[in-house]
Amino acid sequence: MTGIVIHIGFSKTGTTTLQRAVFQNHSQLYYLGKIQKSEHERQCVTADTFDFLKPLLWKTDQPYDVEAERKFFEETLTPRVGPGQTILGSWEGLGQQGISSFEASIGRLKDVCGQCKVMMSLRNPISRLPSLYLQHLRGNQKQLVEEFITFEEWLAAREEQLGGLREIFQYRDYVETAIDVLGKENVGVFLYEEFDSDPEKYQRDVSDFLGIDAQEFIDLAKGQRHHTRLFASQVNQMEEKNSSFIGRLLWRFSSVEKKKKAIGFADDEGIIKPAVASDVPASVDLSPEISERIHDAARADDHWLVDNLQLALDKYGYPL
Repeated sequence: MTGIVIHIGFSKTGTTTLQRAVFQNHSQLYYLGKIQKSEHERQCVTADTFDFLKPLLWKTDQPYDVEAERKFFEETLTPRVGPGQTILGSWEGLGQQGISSFEASIGRLKDVCGQCKVMMSLRNPISRLPSLYLQHLRGNQKQLVEEFITFEEWLAAREEQLGGLREIFQYRDYVETAIDVLGKENVGVFLYEEFDSDPEKYQRDVSDFLGIDAQEFIDLAKGQRHHTRLFASQVNQMEEKNSSFIGRLLWRFSSVEKKKKAIGFADDEGIIKPAVASDVPASVDLSPEISERIHDAARADDHWLVDNLQLALDKYGYPL
Protein backbone atom coordinates (compact mmCIF):
# COMPACT_ATOMS: atom_id res chain seq x y z
CA MET A 1 0.00 0.00 0.00
CA THR A 2 0.95 3.64 -0.34
CA GLY A 3 0.65 5.96 2.61
CA ILE A 4 1.49 5.19 6.22
CA VAL A 5 0.24 3.06 9.12
CA ILE A 6 0.49 4.26 12.71
CA HIS A 7 0.17 1.81 15.60
CA ILE A 8 -0.73 3.66 18.80
CA GLY A 9 -0.68 0.82 21.31
CA PHE A 10 -2.22 1.40 23.84
CA SER A 11 0.29 0.80 26.63
CA LYS A 12 0.16 -2.62 28.33
CA THR A 13 -1.38 -4.28 25.27
CA GLY A 14 1.62 -6.24 23.98
CA THR A 15 3.11 -3.26 22.16
CA THR A 16 6.74 -3.94 23.11
CA THR A 17 6.54 -7.51 21.83
CA LEU A 18 5.17 -6.36 18.48
CA GLN A 19 7.76 -3.60 18.16
CA ARG A 20 10.80 -5.69 19.00
CA ALA A 21 9.89 -9.11 17.67
CA VAL A 22 7.88 -8.31 14.55
CA PHE A 23 7.82 -4.69 13.40
CA GLN A 24 11.60 -4.28 13.41
CA ASN A 25 12.17 -7.55 11.56
CA HIS A 26 9.35 -8.26 9.11
CA SER A 27 10.64 -8.08 5.54
CA GLN A 28 7.45 -6.44 4.27
CA LEU A 29 7.55 -3.55 6.75
CA TYR A 30 9.51 -0.36 6.43
CA TYR A 31 9.64 0.46 10.12
CA LEU A 32 9.95 4.08 11.20
CA GLY A 33 10.16 3.40 14.97
CA LYS A 34 10.18 3.06 17.80
CA ILE A 35 13.30 1.02 17.37
CA GLN A 36 15.11 -0.58 20.28
CA LYS A 37 18.46 1.12 20.95
CA SER A 38 17.92 3.73 18.26
CA GLU A 39 20.19 6.73 18.73
CA HIS A 40 17.62 9.10 17.27
CA GLU A 41 14.87 11.03 19.04
CA ARG A 42 11.66 9.08 19.76
CA GLN A 43 13.69 6.03 18.70
CA CYS A 44 13.11 6.77 15.03
CA VAL A 45 14.92 4.91 12.26
CA THR A 46 16.82 8.03 11.11
CA ALA A 47 17.27 11.61 12.27
CA ASP A 48 15.44 13.03 9.26
CA THR A 49 12.54 10.66 9.88
CA PHE A 50 12.11 12.24 13.30
CA ASP A 51 12.29 15.72 11.75
CA PHE A 52 9.57 14.67 9.29
CA LEU A 53 7.30 13.13 11.93
CA LYS A 54 7.81 15.74 14.65
CA PRO A 55 5.18 18.24 13.40
CA LEU A 56 2.84 15.41 12.37
CA LEU A 57 2.84 13.40 15.60
CA TRP A 58 4.36 15.35 18.47
CA LYS A 59 4.07 19.09 17.81
CA THR A 60 0.55 19.35 16.47
CA ASP A 61 -0.05 22.60 18.36
CA GLN A 62 2.45 24.37 16.11
CA PRO A 63 2.20 25.41 12.43
CA TYR A 64 3.80 23.19 9.82
CA ASP A 65 4.63 23.32 6.11
CA VAL A 66 2.42 20.71 4.50
CA GLU A 67 4.09 21.05 1.09
CA ALA A 68 7.59 20.58 2.53
CA GLU A 69 6.41 17.57 4.53
CA ARG A 70 4.74 16.08 1.47
CA LYS A 71 7.89 16.63 -0.59
CA PHE A 72 10.01 14.77 1.99
CA PHE A 73 7.53 11.91 2.10
CA GLU A 74 7.34 11.55 -1.68
CA GLU A 75 10.93 12.32 -2.69
CA THR A 76 13.01 11.12 0.29
CA LEU A 77 11.11 8.66 2.47
CA THR A 78 9.11 6.72 -0.14
CA PRO A 79 12.20 5.86 -2.28
CA ARG A 80 13.70 4.15 0.79
CA VAL A 81 10.77 1.75 0.96
CA GLY A 82 11.24 -1.58 -0.76
CA PRO A 83 8.76 -3.06 -3.26
CA GLY A 84 5.68 -4.34 -1.48
CA GLN A 85 6.68 -2.88 1.89
CA THR A 86 4.23 -1.12 4.21
CA ILE A 87 5.40 1.99 6.04
CA LEU A 88 4.70 1.57 9.75
CA GLY A 89 5.40 3.55 12.90
CA SER A 90 4.55 2.42 16.45
CA TRP A 91 4.51 4.69 19.49
CA GLU A 92 2.20 3.80 22.38
CA GLY A 93 2.47 7.37 23.68
CA LEU A 94 0.27 8.47 20.78
CA GLY A 95 -2.62 6.85 22.63
CA GLN A 96 -2.03 9.14 25.59
CA GLN A 97 -1.66 12.51 23.90
CA GLY A 98 -5.28 13.65 24.21
CA ILE A 99 -8.02 13.49 21.62
CA SER A 100 -7.48 16.91 20.06
CA SER A 101 -3.78 16.20 19.47
CA PHE A 102 -4.57 12.73 18.14
CA GLU A 103 -7.15 14.11 15.73
CA ALA A 104 -4.66 16.70 14.50
CA SER A 105 -1.99 14.02 14.07
CA ILE A 106 -4.00 11.71 11.87
CA GLY A 107 -5.40 14.65 9.92
CA ARG A 108 -1.89 15.89 9.17
CA LEU A 109 -0.67 12.41 8.27
CA LYS A 110 -3.56 12.01 5.86
CA ASP A 111 -2.87 15.40 4.25
CA VAL A 112 0.84 14.68 3.85
CA CYS A 113 0.94 10.96 3.04
CA GLY A 114 -2.22 10.63 0.99
CA GLN A 115 -3.47 7.66 2.97
CA CYS A 116 -3.24 6.96 6.66
CA LYS A 117 -4.28 3.87 8.60
CA VAL A 118 -4.35 3.52 12.36
CA MET A 119 -3.94 0.30 14.30
CA MET A 120 -4.94 0.07 17.98
CA SER A 121 -4.85 -2.70 20.56
CA LEU A 122 -7.35 -2.49 23.41
CA ARG A 123 -7.33 -4.21 26.79
CA ASN A 124 -10.04 -4.79 29.37
CA PRO A 125 -9.66 -1.96 31.92
CA ILE A 126 -10.28 -4.44 34.74
CA SER A 127 -6.85 -5.95 34.00
CA ARG A 128 -5.22 -2.97 32.30
CA LEU A 129 -5.48 -0.56 35.25
CA PRO A 130 -3.61 -2.92 37.63
CA SER A 131 -1.01 -3.46 34.92
CA LEU A 132 -0.57 0.30 34.49
CA TYR A 133 -0.15 0.61 38.25
CA LEU A 134 2.55 -2.06 38.32
CA GLN A 135 4.28 -0.29 35.45
CA HIS A 136 4.21 2.86 37.57
CA LEU A 137 5.85 0.98 40.45
CA ARG A 138 8.58 -0.20 38.16
CA GLY A 139 9.24 3.41 37.29
CA ASN A 140 8.03 3.29 33.67
CA GLN A 141 11.30 1.78 32.46
CA LYS A 142 13.35 3.95 34.84
CA GLN A 143 13.98 1.33 37.50
CA LEU A 144 11.86 2.44 40.42
CA VAL A 145 12.95 6.04 40.82
CA GLU A 146 9.64 6.90 42.53
CA GLU A 147 8.57 5.83 46.00
CA PHE A 148 6.06 3.08 46.63
CA ILE A 149 2.32 3.87 46.68
CA THR A 150 -0.67 1.53 46.86
CA PHE A 151 -2.96 0.84 43.92
CA GLU A 152 -5.73 2.85 45.57
CA GLU A 153 -3.41 5.85 46.04
CA TRP A 154 -2.19 5.60 42.46
CA LEU A 155 -5.74 5.37 41.10
CA ALA A 156 -6.91 8.39 43.10
CA ALA A 157 -3.92 10.45 41.94
CA ARG A 158 -4.51 9.54 38.29
CA GLU A 159 -8.20 10.37 38.55
CA GLU A 160 -7.39 13.79 39.98
CA GLN A 161 -4.70 14.42 37.39
CA LEU A 162 -6.79 13.39 34.36
CA GLY A 163 -10.23 14.47 35.53
CA GLY A 164 -11.94 11.14 36.03
CA LEU A 165 -11.67 7.36 36.07
CA ARG A 166 -12.68 6.88 32.44
CA GLU A 167 -9.87 9.18 31.31
CA ILE A 168 -7.25 6.78 32.68
CA PHE A 169 -8.16 4.00 30.22
CA GLN A 170 -9.89 6.09 27.55
CA TYR A 171 -10.01 4.23 24.23
CA ARG A 172 -13.44 4.64 22.63
CA ASP A 173 -12.79 8.32 21.80
CA TYR A 174 -9.58 7.41 19.95
CA VAL A 175 -11.37 4.73 17.95
CA GLU A 176 -14.30 6.99 17.09
CA THR A 177 -12.05 9.92 16.15
CA ALA A 178 -9.92 7.74 13.88
CA ILE A 179 -13.01 6.39 12.13
CA ASP A 180 -14.44 9.89 11.68
CA VAL A 181 -11.21 11.21 10.13
CA LEU A 182 -9.94 8.19 8.19
CA GLY A 183 -12.95 5.98 7.54
CA LYS A 184 -13.82 2.70 9.22
CA GLU A 185 -11.88 0.63 6.68
CA ASN A 186 -8.65 2.38 7.67
CA VAL A 187 -8.92 1.72 11.40
CA GLY A 188 -7.86 -1.64 12.81
CA VAL A 189 -8.93 -2.41 16.38
CA PHE A 190 -7.58 -5.55 18.02
CA LEU A 191 -7.91 -7.07 21.48
CA TYR A 192 -4.99 -7.79 23.79
CA GLU A 193 -6.90 -10.72 25.24
CA GLU A 194 -6.88 -12.42 21.84
CA PHE A 195 -3.16 -11.67 21.53
CA ASP A 196 -2.82 -13.56 24.82
CA SER A 197 -5.26 -16.46 24.30
CA ASP A 198 -5.26 -17.05 20.53
CA PRO A 199 -2.07 -15.40 19.26
CA GLU A 200 -2.12 -16.94 15.80
CA LYS A 201 -5.58 -15.54 15.03
CA TYR A 202 -4.49 -12.16 16.37
CA GLN A 203 -1.34 -12.24 14.25
CA ARG A 204 -3.21 -13.21 11.09
CA ASP A 205 -5.80 -10.48 11.62
CA VAL A 206 -3.09 -7.85 12.16
CA SER A 207 -1.19 -9.11 9.11
CA ASP A 208 -4.30 -8.82 6.97
CA PHE A 209 -4.84 -5.25 8.13
CA LEU A 210 -1.21 -4.32 7.42
CA GLY A 211 -1.14 -6.18 4.12
CA ILE A 212 1.89 -8.29 5.03
CA ASP A 213 2.68 -12.01 5.06
CA ALA A 214 1.00 -13.65 8.05
CA GLN A 215 3.28 -16.68 8.28
CA GLU A 216 6.39 -14.52 8.57
CA PHE A 217 4.63 -12.52 11.29
CA ILE A 218 3.75 -15.73 13.17
CA ASP A 219 7.30 -17.09 12.85
CA LEU A 220 8.82 -13.87 14.16
CA ALA A 221 6.42 -13.67 17.09
CA LYS A 222 6.70 -17.32 18.14
CA GLY A 223 7.88 -17.57 21.72
CA GLN A 224 8.52 -13.85 21.95
CA ARG A 225 6.93 -12.12 24.93
CA HIS A 226 8.70 -8.98 26.08
CA HIS A 227 7.35 -8.52 29.59
CA THR A 228 8.35 -5.53 31.68
CA ARG A 229 6.21 -6.37 34.69
CA LEU A 230 7.19 -6.79 38.31
CA PHE A 231 7.15 -10.04 40.23
CA ALA A 232 5.40 -10.63 43.53
CA SER A 233 8.59 -10.82 45.60
CA GLN A 234 9.73 -7.46 44.25
CA VAL A 235 6.49 -5.70 45.15
CA ASN A 236 6.61 -7.32 48.60
CA GLN A 237 10.13 -5.98 49.10
CA MET A 238 9.03 -2.51 48.07
CA GLU A 239 6.11 -2.56 50.49
CA GLU A 240 8.33 -3.80 53.30
CA LYS A 241 10.92 -1.09 52.77
CA ASN A 242 8.21 1.57 52.81
CA SER A 243 6.57 0.28 55.97
CA SER A 244 8.77 2.37 58.29
CA PHE A 245 10.13 5.89 58.35
CA ILE A 246 13.73 4.66 58.29
CA GLY A 247 12.96 2.32 55.42
CA ARG A 248 11.35 5.10 53.39
CA LEU A 249 14.25 7.43 54.10
CA LEU A 250 16.86 4.89 53.06
CA TRP A 251 14.86 4.06 49.92
CA ARG A 252 14.53 7.70 48.92
CA PHE A 253 18.27 8.31 49.08
CA SER A 254 19.37 5.01 47.57
CA SER A 255 20.82 4.97 44.09
CA VAL A 256 18.92 3.29 41.28
CA GLU A 257 21.42 0.43 41.31
CA LYS A 258 20.98 -0.13 45.04
CA LYS A 259 17.21 -0.13 44.64
CA LYS A 260 17.44 -2.73 41.89
CA LYS A 261 19.68 -4.93 44.00
CA ALA A 262 17.54 -4.49 47.11
CA ILE A 263 14.39 -5.84 45.47
CA GLY A 264 16.05 -8.61 43.48
CA PHE A 265 16.01 -7.30 39.93
CA ALA A 266 17.59 -9.32 37.16
CA ASP A 267 16.89 -6.90 34.33
CA ASP A 268 17.89 -7.74 30.76
CA GLU A 269 17.35 -4.78 28.42
CA GLY A 270 14.09 -3.77 30.04
CA ILE A 271 12.76 -7.32 30.42
CA ILE A 272 12.33 -8.20 34.08
CA LYS A 273 13.23 -11.72 35.08
CA PRO A 274 12.43 -13.23 38.48
CA ALA A 275 15.33 -13.50 40.89
CA VAL A 276 13.40 -15.67 43.36
CA ALA A 277 12.74 -19.36 42.76
CA SER A 278 9.11 -20.12 41.82
CA ASP A 279 8.28 -16.43 41.75
CA VAL A 280 5.05 -15.33 40.12
CA PRO A 281 4.10 -12.08 38.37
CA ALA A 282 2.78 -9.41 40.70
CA SER A 283 -0.98 -8.89 40.73
CA VAL A 284 -3.51 -6.51 42.23
CA ASP A 285 -6.72 -7.60 43.91
CA LEU A 286 -9.45 -5.11 43.05
CA SER A 287 -11.97 -4.37 45.76
CA PRO A 288 -15.63 -4.89 44.81
CA GLU A 289 -16.13 -1.12 45.06
CA ILE A 290 -13.31 -0.27 42.65
CA SER A 291 -14.33 -3.05 40.27
CA GLU A 292 -17.87 -1.68 40.14
CA ARG A 293 -16.61 1.85 39.55
CA ILE A 294 -14.52 0.64 36.60
CA HIS A 295 -17.52 -1.19 35.19
CA ASP A 296 -19.64 1.94 35.48
CA ALA A 297 -16.98 4.08 33.79
CA ALA A 298 -16.36 1.68 30.90
CA ARG A 299 -19.79 0.18 30.18
CA ALA A 300 -21.16 2.77 27.73
CA ASP A 301 -17.94 2.90 25.72
CA ASP A 302 -17.75 -0.89 25.49
CA HIS A 303 -21.35 -1.07 24.25
CA TRP A 304 -20.44 1.47 21.56
CA LEU A 305 -17.48 -0.69 20.44
CA VAL A 306 -19.67 -3.79 20.25
CA ASP A 307 -22.45 -2.00 18.38
CA ASN A 308 -20.13 -0.29 15.88
CA LEU A 309 -17.25 -2.74 15.44
CA GLN A 310 -18.76 -6.04 16.60
CA LEU A 311 -15.79 -6.70 18.88
CA ALA A 312 -16.09 -9.81 21.06
CA LEU A 313 -15.78 -7.89 24.32
CA ASP A 314 -18.22 -10.16 26.16
CA LYS A 315 -15.96 -13.15 25.45
CA TYR A 316 -13.17 -11.49 27.43
CA GLY A 317 -15.17 -10.09 30.31
CA TYR A 318 -15.17 -6.42 29.37
CA PRO A 319 -17.66 -4.31 31.33
CA LEU A 320 -20.95 -4.43 29.42
